[in-house]
Amino acid sequence: MTTAPATSRFERAVLRHFAGVKGLRGVQAYVGRRGEWTEIARLGEALKDKHVEVLRKFDPNAGGAVEALEGANAGWMATYMVGGPGLDMTVLMHMQPQKPQELQAKLKTIEASVGWLMVAALEDHSEVQDQRAFVGEIGVQILLDAARARSRRMLADQWIARLEKAVQPSLVAVQWVPSGKPRLSAVSGGGTIERQSDLRGVLEQLATKAVSRRAPVSVLPNVSLNAESALAKPDDAGAAEDGTDDVALVERLGGGSAMIVPVFRRSDVVAVVSIVFEPEAQTATLLSEAPVQDLSELLSEAYQIRERAFPSLLRRLGNWIGRALRGLFGTRFWKLKTALVLALGAGALAYVSSTQVRPDFVASVEAQDRRVVSAPFDGFLASAPFQTGDAVREGDLLVALEEADLRLEIQQTQAELAEIAADLQSAQAQRDAARTQLLGSRIAQGEVALDLLQRQLNLARTTAQQPAVIVGGDAWRRIGDRVRLGEPLLEVAAADSFRVRAFVEEDWVAEIEPGAEATLLLTAFPGAPNQMRVDGIGADPMAIEGANAFPIWLSFETQPDLQLLDGMRGVVRIDVGERRVLDAYSRGLQRWARRTLWRWRWD
Repeated sequence: MTTAPATSRFERAVLRHFAGVKGLRGVQAYVGRRGEWTEIARLGEALKDKHVEVLRKFDPNAGGAVEALEGANAGWMATYMVGGPGLDMTVLMHMQPQKPQELQAKLKTIEASVGWLMVAALEDHSEVQDQRAFVGEIGVQILLDAARARSRRMLADQWIARLEKAVQPSLVAVQWVPSGKPRLSAVSGGGTIERQSDLRGVLEQLATKAVSRRAPVSVLPNVSLNAESALAKPDDAGAAEDGTDDVALVERLGGGSAMIVPVFRRSDVVAVVSIVFEPEAQTATLLSEAPVQDLSELLSEAYQIRERAFPSLLRRLGNWIGRALRGLFGTRFWKLKTALVLALGAGALAYVSSTQVRPDFVASVEAQDRRVVSAPFDGFLASAPFQTGDAVREGDLLVALEEADLRLEIQQTQAELAEIAADLQSAQAQRDAARTQLLGSRIAQGEVALDLLQRQLNLARTTAQQPAVIVGGDAWRRIGDRVRLGEPLLEVAAADSFRVRAFVEEDWVAEIEPGAEATLLLTAFPGAPNQMRVDGIGADPMAIEGANAFPIWLSFETQPDLQLLDGMRGVVRIDVGERRVLDAYSRGLQRWARRTLWRWRWD
């Protein structure tokens, strides 16, 4: 792999003093101030999650410590804790597996160089503070310029000019973020931004990373220690969360390092400023966390200053209205006075305006013309082709009982009558009066029984007398079961006999008149409202959700082209006429007040 230069004094110190140490896999360095720790370097293979416990137990007088790592090829972890003037430092080193004697010799060599690392860390920290002060100096000019920027494009040009003069980058680009997707707006050097290009695509790709992370992104060439202690890029150096190499993207722009700074309006990212530096530029301290975060906050404040100085048309209109109201009602409690006047105006408007009042109630469909189909005699159910909810036509078979036993009894009875008739003729020929009378009685009894059997046979099949709907019964489930005389099998209703029943709260009963128009919306058919008319109010109240309610019947103005079923539920709105808006929306309060006053009055 290719060698990359170190970008900070601390990294250069690590490479200078530790490059000759064989078996060193990686180094992590942290500096702290007042208990707050910041990672300033990570070279080689890092020890994941180990630094948390080490930093928590920091002791400026602890010196060095060694700990064996778990695993066959995990190796050793060495730590050094040093307390400096106003700055503490902790160094974690990942060592390859080796014998204790070899490890002790190498750690002595490293311990002798820890002081140089502390000096380098102090110098880097001092530069970071200088860079933060530098950002504050250019921030004054950026904030003053923002108050004169009449458009966002002018603001972007101001940012580019100030940053080019202050930090001398190779490229500065400003991208606005409409709907969370960056769009290039301005770039240093007068580059083309109107059409798609490789430059524009790379800049927008880097800006997208800052938008998704909602934090500044610093791109620095990372380095690591390989097995021979040579310096090389790690396999995952600079890899972004989506697998794209940030360093490679910056190199495509002709740079070596970059800072991608998001600009916020409250909690939303409204712009991204990308600053790219030459590969040879020493920018480690400028690209550290504190200066980049300061620059992000500075640009965000500049954006908000421009918005306040040159608001949008709607905001200008709102400001004008606010000034007019303050001038009308004064500067003391003007908001409260305005709210009171608006409330009085709304009340007056509600008093003189009218609206159509249409209260809604829960309703259900019920069939009125019902007929029960019962078993005509004891027997077995042979057929019931329709189920609940099915529509039947005139002449359709509803239920049928088994007929074989009846036909057999009829044939047997007819045969017996034939024999009795033959005996009767013989008795008449012999002039046997007593026998003739007895046989005549038996024939009369047989004819009555035959007539009864014939009537049962005729009743064994029940058909629909008119178009109807099956609204009850379970005969279709009982095919083959024995039924008794008079046992209900099915319940049918005329197809055009469906009405709607709703329960109306007692407070509305006096305001609903027969003949009032209404609209029904069934749950089963939410896209098909039906026009209805009130037939009348029932006299059998019931308690619903703690309130007394009366049933009200409604009929369809025209029979709907829907498959209505008994028990379907929906909502019905009844037109009770026009009311003043104030009365309509304060109806409950007014009724409560009248009842309360009446009660006090009589008490």
